Amino acid sequence: MLVSLDGFASPGFEYGQTPEVGLSLKAMKYVLPKSLLKMSLAPAYANPEVLTPELLTRYYEMMVAPGVRSAMIARLEQSVLQDPVPILARITAPTLLVWGDRDAMIPIANADDYLRVIPGARLVRLPDVGHLPQEEAAQPSGQAILQFLGS
Repeated sequence: MLVSLDGFASPGFEYGQTPEVGLSLKAMKYVLPKSLLKMSLAPAYANPEVLTPELLTRYYEMMVAPGVRSAMIARLEQSVLQDPVPILARITAPTLLVWGDRDAMIPIANADDYLRVIPGARLVRLPDVGHLPQEEAAQPSGQAILQFLGS
């Protein structure tokens, strides 16, 4: 099961290139206002009411835990996007893609790339759901997964 995944090059990203991690992102290591975190999380949800103050606090506490921000920045600095087609084409296991149709972070149109390359892959398109279907639509996401596992 693959949920709202990324991996294919998109505008501004090229295969084989190390991304440039900007100064503002590096500053996150030292300071992280909750308002900035909320602004970066908001596009993940089609329904803004899902990002409750409690959920925002949970994300914030995870982000400010010792070593987390440094690890995230280090991962970004060493991430080199590779063409995923050769690896994806070797998948032989049944594959389910779960995607919100209002994903503003990785558009559902990207699912077509995966459907084209992974033999027999199936897509569950969740209406009015953003990038985090497991949070925003836990029941339909779980239902789709259980149905897939039962088939």
